[in-house]
Amino acid sequence: MKHYMMAARAGMKESLDRVKNGFMKGLVTKDEYANTLRAYQKRQDEMKSDERDKAEACFEALSRFADIM
Repeated sequence: MKHYMMAARAGMKESLDRVKNGFMKGLVTKDEYANTLRAYQKRQDEMKSDERDKAEACFEALSRFADIM
């Protein structure tokens, strides 16, 4: 579980899901889960930017255009 917690803190959603399941099964303490969740959210916030959102919107538009052709 420690490796999943480390990966979740780095921003990996799949690892966060594994940590959540570990918490639900009693393998992870409430504090460990809460700290991991906060670190995950902080990492996600750090990765957000207007430029990234614009690039993603552009990519989606190009993908839709390619599907039409």
